[in-house]
Amino acid sequence: MTKQITPQNTGIEKDYQHLVQDLKSILDKGLSKAYKAVDNIKVQTYWQIGERIVREELKYKNRAEYGKALVENLAVDLGFKKRRLHEIVQFYNIYPIVRTVSAQLGWSHYLDLIKIKKEKMILTASFRLRSQMNWKRVIIRKKKRKYIL
Repeated sequence: MTKQITPQNTGIEKDYQHLVQDLKSILDKGLSKAYKAVDNIKVQTYWQIGERIVREELKYKNRAEYGKALVENLAVDLGFKKRRLHEIVQFYNIYPIVRTVSAQLGWSHYLDLIKIKKEKMILTASFRLRSQMNWKRVIIRKKKRKYIL
């Protein structure tokens, strides 16, 4: 175990503390860049995985049982959770052109966007269903009035 030597002169000590802070800042920035780079590679890799799974599903689209079991089997064989593989496939389906995938966004950002897209699709379907039901009610009411009068 080595003993830390501390500067005795207060001017040198201040310079040393400034050096330590600068080096910590450099390390923090470097680590941040490294994490972003790794996350960007993760996004690109997940896009490629999603593309490959979708291509395989399309290849055997006439065999529904194959498509249903595909993600479950891949999850087991690749050591992924089924949910994650489904998210990866959804990611590819929402962003089928790789150039639309931004290097500024990480995987967690895309997961949030996938959830927003799913919620929007559910709301849109709900509004369509409500408008169709309302339209049907209007027809039923008109017919009912016709027969009553």
